[in-house]
Amino acid sequence: MNDTVYFLSDTHFTYHTDDLREREKRRLFLEFLVSIRRASRLYLVGDIFDFWFEYRSVVPRYYAEIVAGLAGLASSGTHVLIMGGNHDHWFGGYLREAAGAEILPDRTVHELQGHRVLLTHGDSLMRGDLGYKALKTVIRSRPAVALARLIHPDLLYAFAAAFSRSSKSFTHRKTLAWADALTAIAESEFFKAGNDTLVMGHVHLPRLRRFGERTFVILGDWETHRSYLRLTGGEFSLEAFQNEGNTLIENR
Repeated sequence: MNDTVYFLSDTHFTYHTDDLREREKRRLFLEFLVSIRRASRLYLVGDIFDFWFEYRSVVPRYYAEIVAGLAGLASSGTHVLIMGGNHDHWFGGYLREAAGAEILPDRTVHELQGHRVLLTHGDSLMRGDLGYKALKTVIRSRPAVALARLIHPDLLYAFAAAFSRSSKSFTHRKTLAWADALTAIAESEFFKAGNDTLVMGHVHLPRLRRFGERTFVILGDWETHRSYLRLTGGEFSLEAFQNEGNTLIENR
């Protein structure tokens, strides 16, 4: 066992398991999990699944190899912790039971190697965007969840996939602007919970900025950048996982 902590978000695994790009994305992710076995912790900071919804007696079979990979990591002694994002907020107990993962609420603060780290998926950090925030409140409400349980799983996942495609098309165009806007307000806005570090996902562009003793991190994504954050010896490093070895990508 070593004391290294890893953070990762926005893998967006889909249920299109026959897609070549999806297969490659999964292969590299599972290789990454093997490479970090016996690390202290792995934090998965939202949108690991492009859509996740558990019925009382039905769970998504599309992600069986991902769940098995996480279970293997947990069995090595690594503490696996996961929070929902805007695509996979609706976790039940299956990941806890099958993968040995701890489910975290959004905006969780943990003490790690001398840092007080605030973890959030980050989809609520942008100023404005009132339409999205209103929609999020609705689809996470108890009536909406109850209604979703009445829909056949195949239909619900097909609808979610179509919605995800349109959402990604919009957010891709906003990625750089959002990263710049969040970085601009980070020092004044994101260290008010007694934290000296904020780690977020949602924006698919890896970025690390230091403001004296404070650190602001956007984890990026696994679809394009294969990016993750590593904390070892009290030092943060933003890196990319690649076949030929990991690469420092700290200030993109």
